[in-house]
Amino acid sequence: MTLRSIVLSLFAVFALVACGPSAAQLQTARTARYQASASEVFQAGVAALKANNYKLKSADAVTARALAEERWYEVDGTTMSRDSEGRPQMTNAGGILFAVEVGVVADGDAFRVEVIPHVWRKRDGSSLPEPIKPGAVEMPGWVAGKLDNLHLSVYEALKAKAAAPAAAPTPGA
Repeated sequence: MTLRSIVLSLFAVFALVACGPSAAQLQTARTARYQASASEVFQAGVAALKANNYKLKSADAVTARALAEERWYEVDGTTMSRDSEGRPQMTNAGGILFAVEVGVVADGDAFRVEVIPHVWRKRDGSSLPEPIKPGAVEMPGWVAGKLDNLHLSVYEALKAKAAAPAAAPTPGA
C-alpha cells in the first residue's frame, strides 16, 4: 500500500465516522411510536434528557412530563459563560434562554414522545426575555438539533419496541 492510499483510506473512514444521522433516521426517531408502557417511554425520555446533559427541573410520572432546567446560550448556540457569582455574561447580541420538555402522549395503541422547546430571547437593552414560539422564524436553528438529539436518544433506547407508523385515514371513510 502506498502512503497515498493509506491517507485516502483513513480520510474515508473518518468521513464515515463523522457523519451524523441521516434525514430518514431523524424522521423515524421524530415520528416513532412505541409498544411499551407509558412509564417505560417516560423513563426513556428522562434518561434522554440526562444523557444529553440536561438537569431535571421537574419530572412527573403521573402526567408523564419532564422539564429540564433553563440554560443560557449565546445566539449561535454555544453555552453562555458565567461570572464568579454564576450569572450569565450577556454580550451585545443578547442571549437565548432554553429549556426543553419531554412528554409521553397516547397514540392509538402505542405511545409517542413529544419534545417541546421553551425558548426566550434576551436582546441588548431589553429588561426581560421575549418568548419565541415553536415554529417561529426567530427560532434559532440550533434548537432543532437539540430536539433531534433527544428524539434519537429515546429511539435508540426503545427501538426494539418501536411500533408500525399509525395508519393514515382512508379517504371517504
